[in-house]
Amino acid sequence: MKFILFYCCILVSLTVAAQSVDFLTADATLLVNAEEKSVSGDVRYVFNVLEARQTITIDARAMQIEALSLDEKKIDYTYSNDAINLQTNLKPNTTHSLTITYTAKPKKAVYFIQDYQGRNQIWTQGQGKYTSHWLPSFDDMREKVIFDLTIQYKKDAQVIANGTLLQKKQINDSIQAWTYDMKQPMSSYLVAFAIGAYQHKQETATSGIPLIMYYYPEDQVKVEPTYRHSKRMFDFLEKEIGVPYPWQNYKQVPVKDFLYAGMENTGTTIFSDAFVIDSVAYQDRNYISVNAHELAHQWFGNLVTETEGTHHWLQEGFATYYALLAEREIFGDDYFEFKLYESAEQLIALSKTDQATALLDPKASSLTFYQRGAWTLHALRNLIGDTNFKETIKKYLQTYQFKNVTTSDFLNIAEQVSGIKLSDFKKKWMINVRFPAQEALNILTKSDFIKAYLSLAQERTQPLAGKWGLLAQALAFPVNEYMAQEAVYQLEGQTTQEALALYNKAFDTNNILVRQAIATTVSEIMPDLQKPYENLLTDSSYATIEPTLYFLWSNFPEKRTTYLEQTKNIVGFNDKNVRILWLVLALSTPNFNTANHATYYRELAGYTSSKYHFSTRENAFTYLESLQIFSDESLINLIDGATHYNWRFRNQCRNILDKLLLDSKYQKKYVVLRDRLSKEQQEYLTTKLTP
Repeated sequence: MKFILFYCCILVSLTVAAQSVDFLTADATLLVNAEEKSVSGDVRYVFNVLEARQTITIDARAMQIEALSLDEKKIDYTYSNDAINLQTNLKPNTTHSLTITYTAKPKKAVYFIQDYQGRNQIWTQGQGKYTSHWLPSFDDMREKVIFDLTIQYKKDAQVIANGTLLQKKQINDSIQAWTYDMKQPMSSYLVAFAIGAYQHKQETATSGIPLIMYYYPEDQVKVEPTYRHSKRMFDFLEKEIGVPYPWQNYKQVPVKDFLYAGMENTGTTIFSDAFVIDSVAYQDRNYISVNAHELAHQWFGNLVTETEGTHHWLQEGFATYYALLAEREIFGDDYFEFKLYESAEQLIALSKTDQATALLDPKASSLTFYQRGAWTLHALRNLIGDTNFKETIKKYLQTYQFKNVTTSDFLNIAEQVSGIKLSDFKKKWMINVRFPAQEALNILTKSDFIKAYLSLAQERTQPLAGKWGLLAQALAFPVNEYMAQEAVYQLEGQTTQEALALYNKAFDTNNILVRQAIATTVSEIMPDLQKPYENLLTDSSYATIEPTLYFLWSNFPEKRTTYLEQTKNIVGFNDKNVRILWLVLALSTPNFNTANHATYYRELAGYTSSKYHFSTRENAFTYLESLQIFSDESLINLIDGATHYNWRFRNQCRNILDKLLLDSKYQKKYVVLRDRLSKEQQEYLTTKLTP
């Protein structure tokens, strides 16, 4: 799953492995109700009988099972609140149907929220959460089925799901049915839908595959920077992988408050709308890497799927590596090599901790599955050669398409293609806990750029006088931004005239990443650097403007009003990083628009509301905590955050809440506010207020 430093270990059900039937197709007709937060309807499975006596199990979590029929006839079954079980005695080598009618009010896996305009938005997340919360299906990823969905919902919204949209049919004055068709089987965790206010842009890959990119109607100007290079990456991956894209189309759908960066549902990636960005944000925080990662999963994870968590790297490591190859196509070789260097540094550091694990450990960290997995493929490519590696990938995908795989399956093919025994390679890269640092270094230093970078990095502990010439060379035109950034980082804390000269060279590069490095490392601004540092406020980079504004405000109190006036209309990323900092600084500047301070505070507190993305709320809560000024509304919003489904945001809110409740003032406030909370929120607050 997803390009994030988080891995939710999937608990694999063993029911399907013991099944005596093979499920082939699923045809589901579902009514989604936003007001009741429910999914109801029926799903009809067609299956083949493998053995004479059958025990059939279908996962269905906390549902109301209303009817069940086998070949259109009612049949006895048992339901344990997490699975449907029935005994049959059908003849082997025969085909039958099983229809389940049900209602579900899922506590997870389907998320009913409101977007930024107050419109209903509904989306699913199967991996790690289980599709069986909203569709009787299979928690074991080894059961692959062709899923066709017909979803009924209000006609004023868009409904998006896996496959090709066959038709839209009016059910009544307010409800419409969207019917989606799949041609190939997939694991249940990859079944998905998204509902909301969307428009779309469509392109066509060179191979003819439709590429459909969704966006909110108000975000039309953000479509190009958000989806920039999408077709180029799609065409590149088809060519690089050597196997045609296996699904009918490729859709991408942004949603609010998504749990991860993105999720590679079959042919239908759902991703966080934090990556819906303008042309300025593209320089700092774009969708390229996530876009490429989720697209690569359409082959690695969706076409071929791991059998269990031990082999999770076959999905995440492959997707990470092929995403990096796609990024190299766009950003160049130095980018590719530097990213490998960065991940090697992280993996070496991890190897020295108690959290270090082998690649084939099902409890490995995301860093291991993603980055060590990618490094393992890069090392294999280096060992067996480019031609053999590409042939291995092609044969691997063709041999196991629409099936499940283990690491041995992959390595066996690599051995067959290359003629090289890989037992030592497997031990070194997959079984050993220690990351093979020396081997990685040997591969990295085949690059002249990495050799030069490492040579410069070795100077970090040396005094400035002894390395001035090397730093000046790194900042010389034409600048390599990675070398130049390293030079700036080595200047941190330096205030001599020699350092001043080098800083001026760094400013003069006019490279956004180099200037960003200056903005984030020069916290004490020398008077001679004030003017060029002030110019950073005009850079096309929200990641530059935010620290620049703060450090200028801190260093030059006499010009605070000037800096605030200059930046008053800048919002920043989707998390409103610049605007929220601006409000805090404005409130902390007594002589700046004092008549408007109450308005500024209301705006700052307002960003804690659930109508904003949780990252915006995180920023607002963090600053309110530092200022120790919580309004009643922000206190209520804090409880809302403390019961949010996104665990990272929830934990941050709970940590702030725990600190506030150490103060009797806030304890008393929450007692007064209790009746304004939902039942769930009241129950949670009670646990915090009870001694």
